[in-house]
Amino acid sequence: MENKTYFGCLVRQRLEQETISFFVFYARVKDIIKWAGVRRAEDSKEGTQRVLTPTRKKAITRFVKSDLKNTIPNNILLAFEPGKAKFTSLEDKLSQSITEIEIHNDCKDIMQWGIIEFSLDKANEEYCAYVVDGQHRLYGLSDYDAEDLPILVVSLVNATIDEQAFQFIVINNKAVKVSTNNVKGIIANLNEEELEARLLKAGVKYGNTSPTLRDINDLDTSPFQNLLDWPYNKQGTKLVPVTAIEQSLKYLKTTFTFLEEDDDSLFEIFCAVWRAIKENYSQIWGEDNKFMKKVNINSLNEFIFDRLKFAWELSIVDIFDSEKLEKQVLSIVGLLPKEFWEAEWSIRQLQDSAAVRKQIKDDLLNLAENCKLRRTWYKDLKLPIIIEE
Repeated sequence: MENKTYFGCLVRQRLEQETISFFVFYARVKDIIKWAGVRRAEDSKEGTQRVLTPTRKKAITRFVKSDLKNTIPNNILLAFEPGKAKFTSLEDKLSQSITEIEIHNDCKDIMQWGIIEFSLDKANEEYCAYVVDGQHRLYGLSDYDAEDLPILVVSLVNATIDEQAFQFIVINNKAVKVSTNNVKGIIANLNEEELEARLLKAGVKYGNTSPTLRDINDLDTSPFQNLLDWPYNKQGTKLVPVTAIEQSLKYLKTTFTFLEEDDDSLFEIFCAVWRAIKENYSQIWGEDNKFMKKVNINSLNEFIFDRLKFAWELSIVDIFDSEKLEKQVLSIVGLLPKEFWEAEWSIRQLQDSAAVRKQIKDDLLNLAENCKLRRTWYKDLKLPIIIEE
């Protein structure tokens, strides 16, 4: 049994005496995850939290990693259930020690400085508190190894399951996304160039440059790092038209419509898929060849995501789990030998059109079937020109 003590302030926001109190304090994320758990809806009938999305968690880690100045000043919300924590006021000691200033900010009737205490029972793996809001921030920050970051915690004290559910629903139904026009208005009189660069690094869209495209071009987790052909890429090999990536991302969002407003997951899923493709075709990746042409990138992208759609619907793969997703993609492209891309094709001019993409995808379907059935890989394919001796 381990005893935990934190200093902070207890606040009752309303005059009504039965109003739930908040204890507000700072703590380090790697400490918090030892005693605060998550009660998920899929695991318990009393759960309120959604499944932890690895892609969103990674986005938080990437945010703090992208710039040493990036911080998350807003709080996470925890809940101590009835009888789990004890508050002890230190008002008398503080008022005797600090006499020159008013330490309650004109909130003396509803606020007390003090400590909250609770016990952590590691043997029974019981949590002292539960996350109501902010699980991705908490776990994303804790995955950042360079620092053990502190975070502001607002905790509900003696909060019933019903109160936790109420707070979760209110928080998640009141969030309003800031429009691009509002963002532009906010920074109009600031150092726009510097702030735009920082926003893009943090994954926030501003102006005409997509943070997703920028990350695909810049980050070492992207298989297309420094390969995009667009003005932003100043030093890399301009091999892949940026329109190929834009079109591929658009197809991904059309296939999985829930990614339309989730750029973080969009980036992680797209990169996981193409990391597996790069691994499978390492000998021809990143070279000026047929495989890296726009129409082939788009055709293979559509072919892969059509199959992932079925795998997702049948619960064969969790597309939010990058590791499992890469394994699934490797099992698909493993049936598509590189000789298909290296062979001479009957189409001389590889135009990126729906008709050409259909021809390529039809051949990919037959190619996979040939390999499954251990037939000659090029049997009945329309595109490769094979001269048999």
